[in-house]
Amino acid sequence: MNDIVGYLGTHHEIRELAVVLGVKSSAALVYDICNITRLDKLVLAAPTIELKKEIRKMFRELMREEEPHMPAEIEWISIENICSCRSGTENMAVMFDSLSTTEEILELSCLSPKYLIGIMDRKKVNSFLIWEKYREVSQYIYLVSWEENCTDEVLNWVSDPESEIELSIIFPVYRVAAYIEKCIQSVTAWNADYVEFLFVDDGSPDESADIIRNYAKNDKRIVLFQKENGGCASARQYGLERARGRYVGFVDPDDYVDESMFRKLFARALCGSYEISYCGYQELYEDTQTTKEVPDSLDLPYRDGTCDRYKIDELIAYERVAIWRGIYLKDMILRNKIHFYTDIRRFDDLPFKVETLSVARSVVAVPEYLYYYRMSRPGQDISADDERLYVHFPIFKYLDRFFVSAKEKVQLDYLQVVKIHTHCYALQKIRPEFIAEYCRQAKTDLLSNFSYKESKYILKHFASRKDRLYFRAICKNRIWFVKFLSGYKGSNKGYKRKQRQLMKFEELNSKYAKK
Repeated sequence: MNDIVGYLGTHHEIRELAVVLGVKSSAALVYDICNITRLDKLVLAAPTIELKKEIRKMFRELMREEEPHMPAEIEWISIENICSCRSGTENMAVMFDSLSTTEEILELSCLSPKYLIGIMDRKKVNSFLIWEKYREVSQYIYLVSWEENCTDEVLNWVSDPESEIELSIIFPVYRVAAYIEKCIQSVTAWNADYVEFLFVDDGSPDESADIIRNYAKNDKRIVLFQKENGGCASARQYGLERARGRYVGFVDPDDYVDESMFRKLFARALCGSYEISYCGYQELYEDTQTTKEVPDSLDLPYRDGTCDRYKIDELIAYERVAIWRGIYLKDMILRNKIHFYTDIRRFDDLPFKVETLSVARSVVAVPEYLYYYRMSRPGQDISADDERLYVHFPIFKYLDRFFVSAKEKVQLDYLQVVKIHTHCYALQKIRPEFIAEYCRQAKTDLLSNFSYKESKYILKHFASRKDRLYFRAICKNRIWFVKFLSGYKGSNKGYKRKQRQLMKFEELNSKYAKK
């Protein structure tokens, strides 16, 4: 049975239906409609005389049945005169099949149907433009878009009587007065009235809040909240709890975005009913004002969208921690009780990224680099090189608890990969006097879910060679080797000592390869 007919069958309150057929439509669609519904009135618009004759013949055959499934009233109308069709009920539905252009479908909005149902070729018809037009007149929109050699995508939207907001974008604000104007200008350039911009002033001592207020005077979509300083996680959670959108996104206000970014993310998410939609990003270097595209998971199967649990789980380990280049279905967040851990003062995006990907039922990537991530700004979390990096350990304690009930064993495996990736990153940044203590805590963390042998097996299959060498050095308490892997040269005084360490490195490397 056709998907759109199946949807029609779940809404028995529909008593009047107008069906607009395309050149590739058949009488079979009308036959299925008659069999699954009990309509008071069916209005048909057929593009050709041949199709009209075929449908009439089908009606005659239905009438010969003992219990014919026939609408009480059938009306034929030309496609040119479809707008003259008037409904006698508030539950009127319009269905279309195989129409070849977006404009043909947009013209049907004159009927102001409560339900819009249709199927179309994704290459020819833009379902997002259709949604933007019909959201103003319809309460239910169900659009199936197909493309050869691709999985069908479904836009299944129901209006929210309590809020017209579809997307909430949250900004944690603290000491960003020098950058925030460019950020505001870039996100508000998309002139959609179903978006809200929630700025959470986290006790910022500069004039950031005043700048936001000035922009809010001319843009009612901008909302400013002010609270006592509690850290980035606290600000993001504050905004999340007040977001009214179907989807939520996050932007660091010292960064900025391509003006089309959120429109593209939202359109891609909505048109395929994806729970997460993300794009690529570029690193923006403060000193030179140059940018560099950051390679990430933007290829197949993600660019076409996927519901494959295994492929989504792979993103837990291999997608970069960059929650600000995506949007997330709010119902998914609430359903799984995901939140920002407000006692964590930095790197709060790490647990949010891992937790959302572990529960997401579908993801899609927009293969463009649309977010500009500012590097080397004073005060950035990534500039930390001391005991502040110990924050990773409470983060992973939270994640260990979150994954206790993981249904998929491979998710715990990927969490182990995330741990070693994170600890490698920290050990390459942290100052030498903190390395030994970091390694001590990292060892406890890495062996919290798996034994040493189990971890070796996992990392052999899912991690790089360098990650495995780090793991062995941390767990065997070889601090000198951790320093070597991290590129620390402070202890390599003298040519002979350097040569000895190089020899040890090659020897350990060879032994590990054999094992």
